[in-house]
Amino acid sequence: MRKTITKLLLVFFLMTMYAYTLSFDSIPDNMVIIEGENIALKTLFGMQIKTKGETLEAVSNNKENTISPKSGKTTLEVSLFNNIPIKEVNVDILPKSKVIPVGGIAGVKLYTSGVLVVGMSEIEGVDNKKYRPYENTGIQEGDTITEVNHKVISSTEELMKVVNQSQGKALQIQFRQKEETKECSIEPVKTSSKEYKLGLWVRDSAAGVGTVTFYEPDTKTFGALGHGITDIDTEELIHIASGEFVTTRILDIVKGESGLPRKNTRDSR
Repeated sequence: MRKTITKLLLVFFLMTMYAYTLSFDSIPDNMVIIEGENIALKTLFGMQIKTKGETLEAVSNNKENTISPKSGKTTLEVSLFNNIPIKEVNVDILPKSKVIPVGGIAGVKLYTSGVLVVGMSEIEGVDNKKYRPYENTGIQEGDTITEVNHKVISSTEELMKVVNQSQGKALQIQFRQKEETKECSIEPVKTSSKEYKLGLWVRDSAAGVGTVTFYEPDTKTFGALGHGITDIDTEELIHIASGEFVTTRILDIVKGESGLPRKNTRDSR
């Protein structure tokens, strides 16, 4: 009889410990709420929560402990019988704000950080021979040219000017490949039009449309639906330096079909 009672007590103790463990784990380490919003934490008997040195009243089994903190940051301390610290919960309380839903179309023009390489092609020199100045340099489609001869390049016009001023002399080019910065040397080729080129198709901007989702009158700020922006040719994420909104009007909507070519313009340098 005594052994049976002992076993039952042991089972009861283990189940109780398990229930408390689950309760502790269910309380998050970090929370973000809006000012005026209540924090409802389910706790078990003996569990207490302190905030800013003030103890909130203990609760009975399976009831919710409701807290209404002010805006800012605060820390909740969870303890057992007010003596055994269990965990701390960091709470960020965001101030209330009023926003106006918009849903309007917005045109966006983005400028790359550097000049994006979107393609490569042979160059016909003044001797009518074909050249590939970029060969064996390590530069690839999707790379971004950031400097030429230690001069920062931010547009295709700047790159074209530097290349033509080289008069065919080797240029030290710094470019970004994935997240790594590399350097190479390229000798521009003189064409029949007396221009110098590297055989690289490049772009310094991209354009598209998006949706403005809301406007906040108090701060005069807005939010727009966003995602990672990739180049139409390389399908690589674009490193954006700046951007601007442009006037946009939807003229037509055409359903995409597999195999149809996409309209595209590129600059060759």
